[in-house]
Amino acid sequence: MTLATLKSIFIGVGGSMVLAGFCSTFIAIDKIIFIMPLFIAFNGAMTGYKIVELLKNKIMNMPLFSFVLGIGGGTITFVAVNFAGSLMKTVLPLNIYDLLIYMVVSGITSYLGAKLAVRYFNL
Repeated sequence: MTLATLKSIFIGVGGSMVLAGFCSTFIAIDKIIFIMPLFIAFNGAMTGYKIVELLKNKIMNMPLFSFVLGIGGGTITFVAVNFAGSLMKTVLPLNIYDLLIYMVVSGITSYLGAKLAVRYFNL
């Protein structure tokens, strides 16, 4: 169960970072930070969907578990964006409000992605 959880989290975080890296070739970094919640929303839904796909009937409280998993994914994405900004020697204007936005967006969309997967797999 732990390996499946980590796999689904890092699918969401990795997807957000790949989208941000791709967009950084033609969009300025400060604009990417502004649209990053959209990337996190899409990949948060992928996180929720993937956890249901991997674990199916092994989780009792799927909505809560997927929401908490999404919050973790948003937090790890925030840390990864800050780390990438420090590697590029740029000052990113990320603060605690950005962390809260990342967590809430990823948590809600992870819940919605899990709900979609439950309906798809008829669980």
